[in-house]
Amino acid sequence: MSSIFARSVRNVFDAILDFVYPPLCFSCGELLESGREHICTSCWSSIKRVRDDPSLYDETKEKLLASGAIDDLVSLFVFEKEGAFQRIVHSLKYSGVQPLGTELGKRLGAEMLKEGVRADILVSVPLHKRRLRERGYNQSELIARGIAEVTGIAVRNELVKRSRWTSTQTALSLEERQKNVTDAFVCPVPDLEGAVIIVIDDVITTGATIASCGCALKKAGASRIIAASAALAGRGEQ
Repeated sequence: MSSIFARSVRNVFDAILDFVYPPLCFSCGELLESGREHICTSCWSSIKRVRDDPSLYDETKEKLLASGAIDDLVSLFVFEKEGAFQRIVHSLKYSGVQPLGTELGKRLGAEMLKEGVRADILVSVPLHKRRLRERGYNQSELIARGIAEVTGIAVRNELVKRSRWTSTQTALSLEERQKNVTDAFVCPVPDLEGAVIIVIDDVITTGATIASCGCALKKAGASRIIAASAALAGRGEQ
């Protein structure tokens, strides 16, 4: 009886909150059906899928494989300036809407199951301690947690650490990005012999960051590294 009462009280409380503070879509501002949602169905549907832009996927995958550290790529959306995905990821990274990270991860995890992507471990691209203190959380870790909920693959973020501070990649050229993140990650675990690992980032552009992360894991003995992201972006999009 107590659990039924508590659930009833919570439902009433949620209804009051929805009345006082109507839940609005973080992308378009439209009224949502429930405060437990954050993005409306129309906005999710409006985001371009990677499968609809095979040239972007092929180009990104080619760069990643050329690094020698990455063996495969899986991604879901295309990052477009002023598009719904940009508003979603900005709300996640800069407005503290952390549930969006988990939601992106669940959607990416469902895509992995659909494509038959399998691995032993999930690892999110780590933030430097300073940036983690500033933001309070790692958006890529939230995405990894969402993937884990859907796929059942264990998250082990202790496997990769940032060894030094790196400036933001956004305004850098491909060559500058690669130099900026060279040897920026270390794997404190000495033996990952034979492990298949999925490394997760929110958005992959040139792939320099995730390739550097994968390189550290390969040095520790991982046999196969799969790069994964919620979205891919062409040069100049971010």
